[in-house]
Amino acid sequence: MDNLVEKLNSYENDYWDFTEYRDKKALIKYPGMMVAPMQEQLLKDIIEYDQGITSILDPFVGSGTVLTAGAALNLNTYGIDINPLAVLISRVKLEGVPLVKIRESIAEIRTNITLLLGNTEPFEFININKWFREDVIIDLSTIRKAIEREGNIRIRRFFWVCFADTIRKFSNTRSTTFKLHIKEEEKIKSMDNHCIQYFITKISSLYMNYVKDSNSSKANLFTGNSINILEKFPDESIDLICTSPPYGDNHTTITYGQYSILPLLWIDLNDLDQFEVSLLNNLTAIDRVSLGGHNNMEEFEVKIEYEDLIQNISSEKAKKVRYFINDYYKVFFELTRILKKEKRLVLTLGNRRVDNQEFPFDVFNDRLAAKFGLKEEAVLTRNIQGKRMPAKVSKIANLGSVKSMSKEYIKIYRKY
Repeated sequence: MDNLVEKLNSYENDYWDFTEYRDKKALIKYPGMMVAPMQEQLLKDIIEYDQGITSILDPFVGSGTVLTAGAALNLNTYGIDINPLAVLISRVKLEGVPLVKIRESIAEIRTNITLLLGNTEPFEFININKWFREDVIIDLSTIRKAIEREGNIRIRRFFWVCFADTIRKFSNTRSTTFKLHIKEEEKIKSMDNHCIQYFITKISSLYMNYVKDSNSSKANLFTGNSINILEKFPDESIDLICTSPPYGDNHTTITYGQYSILPLLWIDLNDLDQFEVSLLNNLTAIDRVSLGGHNNMEEFEVKIEYEDLIQNISSEKAKKVRYFINDYYKVFFELTRILKKEKRLVLTLGNRRVDNQEFPFDVFNDRLAAKFGLKEEAVLTRNIQGKRMPAKVSKIANLGSVKSMSKEYIKIYRKY
């Protein structure tokens, strides 16, 4: 085939759905995880018709799906996320664990857990007894102390991610939502505590999926606000940008921060990339500093038409959309600035409902692209199957919870 568009058009209509895909090797069930084989195939097709690509950026890296696919294609990877847990997960997936040490380390941590059980001071943070049963706190404290004894930082990070998943599973929070909601008292009392065995089984069964050469290059990952970090990238310095941006502010879409806060309170901060530690002082702080999570409109910069896209939304909820639009506009500008000419910006987008009205985020991105000198090259549509999202999201008066989106659009733009 002569070009990328022909190649993409050659696939069956439902090809990009990947209906059979289930990530059984996931370290942790992070919210909104992208479908790995979809991103892998998309990157392969793009590189087939542009073999000069050497670098890839995901400014909303999440659990690292895009960058993992990029690294497998020998690209230099760059990723940004405001959530320290997301950066930790991505770093483990990209940098992996050394084969020569990991088996020994797993044997050692099993021994250390046995030795430390009953001989470890319970870990503490504010309201820990609200979120964890006393016997669970004791067992998690034992695992935590054993992880701290591991000398290899790459292995420790692998252990921390598996520990984060264990924390989520044995906390007093409901598993049906990413927001922090306490389970019913009866369910808390009746929960079977086997968190130590769960953790050991997890590290023992998954480590081979993350073995990397000891000389593997370090991933270029940054923790913080995407706008501020992107501003430090030189003009036209990136060959390919591929991401699934948030479709709205975290509070009314996916509360990544609330999902992550309990694990972050347990994990040793010395093993995380540097971040603003005050974000751990409040359960919703990470979500509030994410795109659109604040109400600061002092620097309103959107210079394209968008009011027609939100005209049927109530004034109060439209205000929240404007906060998000303002932040996203700044990110989009930076992405187009650092993207090299003739290169591509690939966005996986969804149109969420606000006040039971669809917000056409795909149309908004088309307008941004036109504003900043990008042309649409191709559009792919997929039915959402394997992406981990809530079935229902924010409530509206008299209607209850609104159903989440069921389709995504992969927009491929090219810079001219």
